[in-house]
Amino acid sequence: MPVNRKIIPTVFSVIDRYLLREFAITLLGVIGVLWLIYIATRFARYLAQAAVGNLPSEVIFTLLGYSSLGALSLLLPIGAFLAVMLALGRMNTDNELTVMAACGIPRLQVMRNVGLFSGVVALVVGLLSLVVVPDILSGRYELEQKAKIAADTTGLVAGSFKESRDGSWTFYSQGLTNDKQKMENVFIEIHKGQRPLVFRAEQGRFDIDQTTGNKYLILDNGYRYEGQAGDKDYVIAEFSSHSLLIEKGGEKQTRERHKSLPTSQLWERGQNKDLAEIQWRVASPIMAVVLCFFAMVFAYAGPRKGRYAGLLPAILIYIVYSNLLGVTRAWIAKGVLPLWFGSLWVHLLMIMVLVLLFNQQKLRHAWIQRQRQRVSI
Repeated sequence: MPVNRKIIPTVFSVIDRYLLREFAITLLGVIGVLWLIYIATRFARYLAQAAVGNLPSEVIFTLLGYSSLGALSLLLPIGAFLAVMLALGRMNTDNELTVMAACGIPRLQVMRNVGLFSGVVALVVGLLSLVVVPDILSGRYELEQKAKIAADTTGLVAGSFKESRDGSWTFYSQGLTNDKQKMENVFIEIHKGQRPLVFRAEQGRFDIDQTTGNKYLILDNGYRYEGQAGDKDYVIAEFSSHSLLIEKGGEKQTRERHKSLPTSQLWERGQNKDLAEIQWRVASPIMAVVLCFFAMVFAYAGPRKGRYAGLLPAILIYIVYSNLLGVTRAWIAKGVLPLWFGSLWVHLLMIMVLVLLFNQQKLRHAWIQRQRQRVSI
């Protein structure tokens, strides 16, 4: 322990440790607030789904845990951004940065600590977005699909008829098996089309395609009756297994499933949308670093400005940055942008803006000098 105490001060000075501690403490507070807001929003959404019978109530907190862990890769970049801005903004308001500059501590040293802090955050975000979060989203997706199947099954009352939401078919089941996973003596009447269609089976169960999210009703050992009884074209068919499409998954389910695929599997597939997803995951740690340096610009407010003077432009920068990455992701998936170019142009653009903001006083001074020279001539 004494050896470590001698080594650490040689690497990090008192000012360095003070800055890093302020960044870390503020980050914990910001992440806590953002995490609570996210959890409250998700909890309200799951409660609404459970209220209408689309989700069993016993899986709400499990899904909430999956969602909260999966959101860390999104909350950490903006959390680090706000942490650096708020910490430096407080120091600037309390004249601590002015005192540091008067004591000979250059702004470059503050920038070095911001780079170190943002680098650590970027490593954590990269690990989460590339490895941990896809696995968490995959578990949440599978649990949601199983929960929807359980909601459809447990919502059935033995011996009663149940009509679909759009009224296109009527369902009847005599009861459930002991494990509550299958229905016994199933009767289905489909009202779509001109010809009546009736199914009767010994057992039935719901199943969801993991890729498309389509919901199917699998019937085992039954008969299919098509047409009007007494007509010459009346058809009776016996089957051992028959699948009925109950509800299409839609684009949302497909997108959710795609986001939960492992990074290695996306790389092996190699399609445009797969590589677009990989670039989106890689963009998160890069954005965390760039945003932290943007925070330095907004934290150094004027002497008469408040601590939160740079909050509005900081939020605008984050919105523009994230939206540009989102648009670029869609362009890459559609083949509009080449893969080698990808989201690189967004990061380069934001870095150029950052350099201009860091040197705005020099640029303004140079512009004033140029105007004076024109007037003197």
